[in-house]
Amino acid sequence: MSLPEHHSGIVNCLGAPWPEDLSPAFIDQLREQGVAVVGCTANLTWDDTLESIENFERVKAIVRGHPHAYVLRSAADLDRPEHRGKIGVLFGLQNPKALSDSLRLLDAFFDLGLRCLSLAFSENSYYGCGHASEVDTGLTSLGRQAVKRMNQLGIVIDLSHSGDRTALEALELSEQPVIFTHSTSRTLFNRPRSAPDPLIVAAAKKGGVICQDVRANTSVSEYVDWVDYCVKLVGVDHLGVSAQDDFHRSYKDTQRIAPYVPTYAAELKKRDWSDDRVYRRAGIGANLLAGENLTAEFKRRNYSEAAIGKILGGNLLRIIRQVLP
Repeated sequence: MSLPEHHSGIVNCLGAPWPEDLSPAFIDQLREQGVAVVGCTANLTWDDTLESIENFERVKAIVRGHPHAYVLRSAADLDRPEHRGKIGVLFGLQNPKALSDSLRLLDAFFDLGLRCLSLAFSENSYYGCGHASEVDTGLTSLGRQAVKRMNQLGIVIDLSHSGDRTALEALELSEQPVIFTHSTSRTLFNRPRSAPDPLIVAAAKKGGVICQDVRANTSVSEYVDWVDYCVKLVGVDHLGVSAQDDFHRSYKDTQRIAPYVPTYAAELKKRDWSDDRVYRRAGIGANLLAGENLTAEFKRRNYSEAAIGKILGGNLLRIIRQVLP
C-alpha cells in the first residue's frame, strides 16, 4: 500500500511507546498501513538527562538508516518533496525528568528534536502532578513557564499521564491546542490514567485531540465503540488513534520501572502475569491500522470518508501544522 499525498495520511500518535519499538521492521509495517507520521517516545521513561540524550541519538540513527523515514521537526517537513512517500517520526517524551528543573534543557532537547512532551508520568515531576499523585496540586511555577516555552518553541503538549488538575491548568494556560497521545474516557475505562469527560470536552473546545489508546480494548469493534462514544462527546474533529502494542513487554517494563515508582512496584507484586494481557487478539495493537481492521469497521458503521480521514490522521496533522515551528 503506497502512502497517499503527503498532506494526508494516517497518524499513529504513539505507535512506538519505547525506543526499541521503532525498529526498521515496524517502520516498514507502518508504511504498508499508509502511515504518514508516527509518534515515538525517544527515551526510556525514567532516563536521566545523559541517558535520554543517548537514546535520542540511538533513535535518530534508526530513522536516518531507514530509506523511508525522517525526523519530523517542522510543519514544512510534511510537504518537502524529498519526504514524499516517507514516514515522519515525531520525537516525544512521556516524562520530563530528563529536563530536570531547567528551561534551558527544554530548549536543548528541542534542538535534539523533541516535538511532543508530557507534563508528568504517573508520579509528580518538576512541572506538575501525575495521575498517581494522591493530591494533585496542579502546575508548578516551572511547569507554567514550561507550557509557555513549549508554545513559543513549537512543542505539542501531551496530557496523557497527567493529573486532572495539572492537565486542566495546562490546557487553560496553553495558547495552542493540546493532545492526549494515548488515553481514553474514564467513563469507559475507570482508572486514574484515563481522562475524565469534562477534561476531554475542555481540550476539544480549544481545538485539542484525544487519541484512543488501543491497549484498553479487546477487539476492533470495541475500539470503535469507544471512538463512537468520544465522537458523541466532542465531535469527529477531536479524535485520533494510537495503535501501539506493548503488552508482550508489560512484565519486563513494569519490572524495569518498579525501582523508581512505588505504584509500579505494587503492580509488579499484585498482578497475575499469566493473564491474557500478554496476548492480543487479531486486529488489535499495531495491526489496528491495517485497512481490513479499523477502516473497514468505520465503513461498516457508515462513517463518511471525510470523518474517517479526520480520525485516522487529519485532526492530528492539523495540530502538527499549527504547533510545530
